[in-house]
Amino acid sequence: MKNITGRWSFNEDFGFGTDEGFAEFTQEGEKITGVVVYTERIEGETPFRVQQDVEGSFDGTNFSVTGTKVELLDCEKQFEYHLDTWEGLLNSQNQIVGHSYDHHECYGVFVMKPIE
Repeated sequence: MKNITGRWSFNEDFGFGTDEGFAEFTQEGEKITGVVVYTERIEGETPFRVQQDVEGSFDGTNFSVTGTKVELLDCEKQFEYHLDTWEGLLNSQNQIVGHSYDHHECYGVFVMKPIE
């Protein structure tokens, strides 16, 4: 089975903004733990950085992680940030491509590529 342990570039478009950063995963069997760190740019607002601790699974093809803890970095004021879930597939180009969502009906499309 393919192991996705390591650092991945992360880019996401959620309609009214974008996220850009990296993800770092550790895989043991099918279990994934790690962190996703990104700069969030929302139209008309000051960009800020987000760090989400994540847990989930990867079976060699199907990828799914959900935020367990969030920290807002470089943010002028703290506010409630909803944890995300990212679900996707590892494609033949060695990219994880999929969609994301949170509990407030914010949906996005993301691509992760390994950083060599």
